Amino acid sequence: MLRSLPEVTQLPASRFSFAQLRWLSLPPPPLQPATSAHLDMIRGLAACAVMCGHVRGLFFVDYSNLQAPTQMTKLLYAITGFGHESVMVFFVLSGFFISTAISKRYVKGDWAWRDYLIDRFVRLYIVLIPGLLLGALWDGSGSALSLSSGFYSHPLPAALGGQVVMDALTPRDFFGNLLFLQTIYCAPFGSNGPLWSLTNEFWYYILFPTLVLLLNRKFISRATLIYLPLAGFVSWLIGMTRLQGFLIWLFGVAVVLASSSLRFRRRSLRVAYALASAILFGVCLVLARIRKLDSLGGSDWWVGLSFALLLYGVVHLDFGVSAPYRQIAHGLAGFSYSLYVLHFPFLVFLIACFGSYAPWSPDFFHLALGASVGVLTMVYAGTVAAVTEGHSYKVRAWLRRSIVSFEGRLLSKTLT
Repeated sequence: MLRSLPEVTQLPASRFSFAQLRWLSLPPPPLQPATSAHLDMIRGLAACAVMCGHVRGLFFVDYSNLQAPTQMTKLLYAITGFGHESVMVFFVLSGFFISTAISKRYVKGDWAWRDYLIDRFVRLYIVLIPGLLLGALWDGSGSALSLSSGFYSHPLPAALGGQVVMDALTPRDFFGNLLFLQTIYCAPFGSNGPLWSLTNEFWYYILFPTLVLLLNRKFISRATLIYLPLAGFVSWLIGMTRLQGFLIWLFGVAVVLASSSLRFRRRSLRVAYALASAILFGVCLVLARIRKLDSLGGSDWWVGLSFALLLYGVVHLDFGVSAPYRQIAHGLAGFSYSLYVLHFPFLVFLIACFGSYAPWSPDFFHLALGASVGVLTMVYAGTVAAVTEGHSYKVRAWLRRSIVSFEGRLLSKTLT
C-alpha cells in the first residue's frame, strides 16, 4: 500500500473513516465477465451514438429541410439523434463506476484522496491533452483550407452548438479547458463543443467524495472545516444547471447502493426485470426524441432514471456471452472516451477537405460516404487511443512511484 499524504490528503484512520456511512461498508456487487461485457458494449455504443449524431448533423441536410423523406430516411435520422441522451447514459455510468471504485477501496480500508485523484487525473488528461493539441491542429489546418468559404469563421449549425470555431481558438480557451472551466469561464476549445460534458464530469468527481466525507462527520471537526467550504465552492462554481446534472450522475450511485443490498435470487426474475427496464428505457428515448418529456421535468431526468433502472438489471445479468461479443465490447469501450473527445474537430476538418460546404442529401451514395466518414473517425480515435488511453495503467503506476519517491526524498531532507 502506498504511503498517504499527511493532513488533508488522508487523516488518521481514527479521525478519517466512513464508519458512520453504513451503506458504504456494503461490498459493491461483483461484476461477472458477462456483466462487464454488457457495460463495455453500452459505453462503446453511447460514444458511437454521439459520433454518428455529429456526422449526420454536420454532413447531412437537416430533417426539417427534407422533401418527402422515405421511411428508411426517417429511421436513419431517428437513430442518429440520440447524442445528448447518450451523454446522460455516460453520466449514470460514471456515477456507477466512481462510487463502485470508492466503495471497493473503503472495503479494503485503503481509500485516499491521493490515489483517487491520480486515477481521475490520469483518466481524464491522458486523452484530453492530446485531444486539445490535435483539435488545434485540425482546426488550424481546416481554417487554412477553407479561407474562401469562411466555414471556421461562421457559426456551426445551431443543433451542434452554433459556436464560431476561430473565436474559441485562443490560449484562454485552451488552458481553461485544461482546468475544466469550459462553459463556466470559457468556451469549449475550438470546434470541440462536446468537451462541455468534461466540465461536469470533473467537478462531479470532486464533489461526490467531498460530500461523502462531509456527511461522515457528526460534529464540527477539522474535516468539516475542509470539506464544507470545498463542497460549497464546487457547487457555486458549476451552478444550478450542472448540479441538476449531478443528481442524474447520482442515479449511478443509487444503482450501486441498491445492488449491494437488493439482489434478485431467481434467474427468471433477473431476465424479466432486464427486459422490462430495457423497454422502459427505449420508450423514454423515443419520448425524449419527440420532446414529449419536456413538460414532465425534462427528458434528461427520465432518460437518466430509466437507464439507471436498466443498469440495475444489467448488473444482475450473469449469462454467458460469446467470445466475439466480449471482444467487440471490450474493443469499443477501450477507445470510447477517446472517440468522444477526438471526433468533432476531425469531422469539421473533413468538411473543410471537401471544399465548399453544402449539406448532403441522404441518398445511397452520400449515406455510404457518411458511413465511411464514421468508420474513418473511429479508426483515427482508436489509433490515438492505442498510444494514449491504452497505456493509462502505466501512467498511473509511474505517477504513483514518482510521488512516493518524492515523498521519500522530502522526508529524508526533513529528518536531516
